[in-house]
Order: sequence, then C-alpha cells, then structure tokens
Amino acid sequence: MEESKEILDCGASSLFLYDEDRNDLYFEVVVGGDEAVRAYRVPLGQGIAGMAAERRETLIVNDAPTDSRHLKLQGTDYVTRNLVATPMLRKGRLIGVLEVLNRHTGEFDALDAKILEVMAEQAAVLIENTHLIRDKIQAERLAALGNVAAGLAHHINNILSQWQGSAWLIEHGLEQDDLEAVAGAWPLMKRANDRITRLVLDMLSIAKARRPERSRVDLNAVVAQVVEGESERAARIGATLDPDLDDTVPAALLDPGLIYEIVTNLVSNALDAVDDPDVANRRVRVRTRWDADRETLVLEVTDNGPGIPPHLRDRVFEPFFSTKGKRGTGLGLAQVSKTADEHGGRIQVLSVPGGGATFQVCLPYLDPDSTSST
Repeated sequence: MEESKEILDCGASSLFLYDEDRNDLYFEVVVGGDEAVRAYRVPLGQGIAGMAAERRETLIVNDAPTDSRHLKLQGTDYVTRNLVATPMLRKGRLIGVLEVLNRHTGEFDALDAKILEVMAEQAAVLIENTHLIRDKIQAERLAALGNVAAGLAHHINNILSQWQGSAWLIEHGLEQDDLEAVAGAWPLMKRANDRITRLVLDMLSIAKARRPERSRVDLNAVVAQVVEGESERAARIGATLDPDLDDTVPAALLDPGLIYEIVTNLVSNALDAVDDPDVANRRVRVRTRWDADRETLVLEVTDNGPGIPPHLRDRVFEPFFSTKGKRGTGLGLAQVSKTADEHGGRIQVLSVPGGGATFQVCLPYLDPDSTSST
C-alpha cells in the first residue's frame, strides 16, 4: 500500500478484502486516509470499490464529488477528489480491491490503472499465500488439539473404568457389611487416583514453560542413581541393566531434578521395550560421554527391543503418542524432549526395526565454576 501510494504520487491508499460469507468488502489497510473508515463495510455493487469488485474491472474516477457512484461514508472527514480502484483477482477468484486516492498533480490515466493492476496482481498472490499458510496452521492446530483430546479421553476412560469398578465393589461391600471386600477394593481405587494425579501433573509439566534451576550436577552420579533404582525391575523381567560411564564427563550447570527425570524416563522406556516375549537376552545400556570438541554432554540409552519403525520416529516425542498401547500415556518422551529443549539441548532417536533403539540426549556444557554461566 505504501508502494502504490508513492509510485502513483497519491495522498492515500486503501486495501479491501472480500468476505465470501457476507458478499461484501471490508477495509484491511488504510494508508494516509481516515482510519475511521475501518468501521465500514462496502457491499458489492455499491461505491467505486464495490462496483470494481462486482464487475471485475478497474475503474478510474477523476471527479469523485460529482460522480454518482462515489460512496460518501458518514463520520469521516477525508475528502476524495479522484481515485482508481482495481480488483485483486487470483485465478478468477475475487480476493479484494486495491484503491489509490487523491493524486497530488493531475488526473489518473490508463497508465496509472495498468500500474495499479500489476501491483494488485502481486498483492493477490501474496494474500492468497498468506491465507493458505493461515489455513494450514489452523488445520494443524485443530489436528493437534484433536490428538490431545483423544489421548486424554483414552487414558481418563481407562482410569475411570478402574475407578468405577472399585467404587462398585466398595458400595457392594458396604451394603453387605463386608469390610473385607471394602478393604480389598480400596487399594484399586487408590491406584486409580494416583494414576489420574500423575496424568494431570505430566500434562501440566508439558504445558507449563519452565526455566531450569541450574546447579552443579554430576551426570554420571545421576545415571548411577537411576540405574540403582531400576535394577530391581530389570532383574524382575530378566534384563541386564548396564551403565557405561565416561569418567571424563565434567560436572555441569544443569537442573538436577529435570535431568533425573530425563534419565529415569529413558531407562524406564528402554525396560518397557525389552519386556517383550519375543526379546531374548534382554539388555539396556546407559552410556555417558564427553564431546570435548562441541563441549557437549551426551547421554545414550540403548535397548535391544523390537525397535521403532522409520515412519514412527518423528512422532515418538508427540504428547499422547505411544507404541506401548495401554501400558503408556505417551507423555514420557514428550517430557524428555521438552526438558532437553529447556536446557538448550536436543534429543534424537536412532532405531533399526528388529535391532533395538538408541535415544541420544545432547546437553550444552555450562561451567559450574564460571560466574558468567550462572
């Protein structure tokens, strides 16, 4: 709009967009004119702009005050002497109208109209592309919202089923004065309550923006702590949990609680992966290493489970996406990805179907002894 005003040496320019639902034009951009016109809408066939849109042709008006087609908008102080209005069309479809008003010297002519038509054609392309991008973003947002809603409904429904069953048993026990039945059902209800509480907390963790509360963290010590905590479960499913710790990994400024969650989630997922009847010699390796060239701490958790098919690798970090069926909520890896991002790092999955999977987390090093790092 600034360009059309300058090139054609005009006092003002305006851009109308076409509203297909209402079949009228509305002001989108006003440059150099009266901003009060934004409150008005122009039906097709009314005013110079409305007629240009309806006829799909450029109109030149060099004596606007005496032209019967000129639409004087009440409540505006701007006086229009002359103008050119040209429709913005894209493949025959009306996008809007481009208009320039009040040439500083002389009248508008056919060359001015041609220049404005060229600019209107370019504007139509840009506006259409903007609409396509906006619609695509909106569709992606709706699809993401649908996935979240479906995931929530699925997991809450599973929890409610357990809850309702427990409530029925408790109610039945009370009616029969059977306190033993009540006592037996109560742990089931408590577990259901714990599950829905964890689900809500996990959702809040993913949705809430966090800033890591950094302090000196020994990554090897965190890994050793998690391995010790998960060793009983590994033994129970017949898996070997093998730490492979690089003693050159330096202590770094990290959030200890969030890093503990990263390691725990990845080790727990790896044990889930090998806890499969088809997996022999179940193994999970937790490896740390120091990339001195990039000053990066690297954590890798590898399992010899069934692996992740290539077409699913880009989705494993999406909330509620899970390959575990009813065993998982699909929130663990989403949390890991978010936490890595919050530390300025990244996570990636390396997997060969039938050959297991490796989840690699890279975290940039911040020196705990440097005041600038804090």
